[in-house]
Amino acid sequence: MKNFLPIGLVAAGLIFLNSCTTQMYVSNAVNAPLLKQRGEVQLTVTQNDVQAAIGIGRHFGIMANGFYKNYRNDNNYRHSGVMGEAAIGYYKPMEHNLVFETFAGFGMGNIYKQQQFTNTDNTTYMGKFNADAAKVFLQPDFGYKSSRFDIVLSSRFSFVNYNKFKPENYPVEELKKDYLDNNNLTGPTFIFAEPALTVRAGYKYIKVQAQIGLTANLTGHNIRHPDNFSSIGIVIDIARWYND
Repeated sequence: MKNFLPIGLVAAGLIFLNSCTTQMYVSNAVNAPLLKQRGEVQLTVTQNDVQAAIGIGRHFGIMANGFYKNYRNDNNYRHSGVMGEAAIGYYKPMEHNLVFETFAGFGMGNIYKQQQFTNTDNTTYMGKFNADAAKVFLQPDFGYKSSRFDIVLSSRFSFVNYNKFKPENYPVEELKKDYLDNNNLTGPTFIFAEPALTVRAGYKYIKVQAQIGLTANLTGHNIRHPDNFSSIGIVIDIARWYND
């Protein structure tokens, strides 16, 4: 059986396409802008993410994150995930280009899977499922930000509820193997710790970003998920402090 792709929730550089299990939770890239002033705008684009952050006050900012991934093959297999997030946060620039920030946010996502199966009489049929999810997250970040180089340590905690799961012709044994039977998916609240390291290098308004992170399920409820995530992207950051 192939893998899942992500829903960064319930969401990133993370999709293990050759996995033999269905991944129902995948961490999206952590948006860690390290805002330093009102009016600063940062846009990040990775393989699967589009993210933005804006300083709306002296110490307050907002962010929005979007994630999408789709995988198909020639054997009637498809897996896709989509997710959107919004958050509000507090940021505090300090001496020596250090910045502390913390964001609290909410997200919603959907997973879709379609796969062809074979009966004992060698006839084939299509199995499908959809799952909707909601996510609340808390994300403290601490790092160094300059005109040429940024480095950020993040500690995101995500609380995820799957509020709808609709299988169609999907084999019961496959659902059981992936912990999708008997309300195992929609019953509990899943809690994930997602620490990440982000590095950006460039000059002023444009930098290249690389990120790696871990995904740890802190609850006693089983769910299929990758243990790590990574992404590479481009960051555009417009701010007055670059010219101070």
